[in-house]
Amino acid sequence: MNKVIYAILAGVTFLITGATGFLGSRVLYELLTTYEHDVVALGRSSPASLRGRVLGALEAVSGRTLLDEERARLRCVSGDVTSPYLGLPPALYGRLAAECRAVWHCAGDIALAGERQRLFAVNVRGTAEMLTFAEQTDPSCRLVHMSTMAVAGGMPTGVVFEDHLSDAYGFETNYDWSKYEAEKAVRLWAQRHSREAIVLRPSVVASDHTGGAGAPSHPLGVLGELIDTIARTGGPGIPSPAERGSVAGVRLRLPVPSDVTFNLVPDAYAVKAMLRVAHDSAPRTGVRAFHIVHPVETSARQIALAIEALHPGLSVSLVDEVVDPTPAESFVAASLPGFLSFRHRRTYDRSNTLALTSGLADPTPIDHSYLVRALAPSDSCGDAYVPRTEQPVSL
Repeated sequence: MNKVIYAILAGVTFLITGATGFLGSRVLYELLTTYEHDVVALGRSSPASLRGRVLGALEAVSGRTLLDEERARLRCVSGDVTSPYLGLPPALYGRLAAECRAVWHCAGDIALAGERQRLFAVNVRGTAEMLTFAEQTDPSCRLVHMSTMAVAGGMPTGVVFEDHLSDAYGFETNYDWSKYEAEKAVRLWAQRHSREAIVLRPSVVASDHTGGAGAPSHPLGVLGELIDTIARTGGPGIPSPAERGSVAGVRLRLPVPSDVTFNLVPDAYAVKAMLRVAHDSAPRTGVRAFHIVHPVETSARQIALAIEALHPGLSVSLVDEVVDPTPAESFVAASLPGFLSFRHRRTYDRSNTLALTSGLADPTPIDHSYLVRALAPSDSCGDAYVPRTEQPVSL
């Protein structure tokens, strides 16, 4: 780490939203354990309840109880990013703005198939309120906005460059559209106020280790739990394995063409790269976007093979369209409509990221064994199993 920048940051206050979510909790843990400053987590519910949720998420991420010194630097404030003044009393709002030297806006609704009004309320209006707050901070305060590679929308092939932001290809889901509008707002804000903004665009962040009961899950984990529900219990209205004899012979067709690819990036690499580009770079007015992605794409077929390895006897077929779906196939389609809507065969440039992460090793290969671990349900590692569907991250 750059020692000069570290000295500048030491002792100041960072504000983070979305600290109880899968990615936000990991960012918060790194902030608390890497930098010597207070971190304010803004979220819904009472301060005591919020603190309990945040600490629970941090302990699930780290597998340990936070040190007293780390706990002392964590402050939890009740608020709502979709409300004026972030739902805070004006005096507290002003005091936070005066103290803040970095804003990590990680909160967002990640329900890929959510309705437009719902997604725009959180992802667009929430970002607008955070930008209003950032206007009140010292000009040296750095805004870090958590975007996504999904802002490329329906672009089917080719290379998505880090400085590219366009709606020319339209959007496959309201989620993509809402994140595009949010990032556009960040760019306009930085230009209008001559301020600095760091835009992070992670791909599908995955983890090959469980976080324990109640820990926020990642997209691959959600898919794995859903398949496991079918294999173990049958799912709603579906005969259980005991009733049908076994999972052997069960065929599951997924409406995903076999040549579709996904960019999966391990959480450990993603968070380290994010901190490097967000805090180890010299200040500069304007917006800089960084793709937090894996250099190698993962094919849909690789994911299907990993599912089959986890559930011997279950056959997974990738098809353009599922005709006359079985109850199990209808269950999957209804539970993960957003995830199953992608038809990408594109790649992502990461030149900006590589320029600021010298010495950071490339992410772990997403091979067969990694996918099996990432798709494995929590209880396969001795943790409680809690099926989840697409839900928004915590605010």
